[in-house]
Amino acid sequence: MERRFFLQKTDIQGEIITLTSDEHQHLSKVLRLRVGDKVECFYDNSNILICEILDITKNFSTLKILDEYETSANPKVNVTLFQGLPKLDKLELITQKVTEIGLTTIIPFYSSFCIAKQNDNKIERLKKIVTSACKQCGRTKLINIKASVSFKEMLNLLNNYSLVIFANENEKTLSLRQVFKENKEINLDSVALIVGSEGGFSKEEINQLTSLKNVFSVSLGQRILRTETASISLATLVLYELNEI
Repeated sequence: MERRFFLQKTDIQGEIITLTSDEHQHLSKVLRLRVGDKVECFYDNSNILICEILDITKNFSTLKILDEYETSANPKVNVTLFQGLPKLDKLELITQKVTEIGLTTIIPFYSSFCIAKQNDNKIERLKKIVTSACKQCGRTKLINIKASVSFKEMLNLLNNYSLVIFANENEKTLSLRQVFKENKEINLDSVALIVGSEGGFSKEEINQLTSLKNVFSVSLGQRILRTETASISLATLVLYELNEI
């Protein structure tokens, strides 16, 4: 919805919302809304707030909350994407699309064959992409963008997940469908996905991943996919299996 705005909970005082900065500019200068127009607002993990514009000034807009409703678009299962560091434009695309699809966390990692350099200063840029994607898809729970970790640090973090899906272009036998069919008894309250960067993984890294008991190495088909295609495809297929799509 074009008329949906993101705010901080602190922007609300009783029934009154004050929009400033980018959201105010979008409301007043881009959409050219007027006093009396109805819009929707949300903050992280909130209901959708139905509001009426009371006032528009040079620096801020004032809105009144009229009603609210619970969105059905928020993820119900925690699914984390461990993304091998790609070039920034690809990471931006991945972030946008997996937010729309319904993942809950992205953790970039750097491994032996990563081309892109670690740059956690770009996290704020990615957070803006997340809020924009949430406006578009109707969810209010923001995806969590975490700082980059090393491959070794990622291995340690994998212990926190009940199921880990590793997209391995060298895998010839195991499919994603088989993994879910054979692990129906696992409590799938936390799932991790691992997709490599443009350079893929070294043999040693693949061996380290596949030696972990909760990691399942899967094939995404006969064709070799770009990293952004693999991440978006894997996220879609996994959420389908989890009845999130």
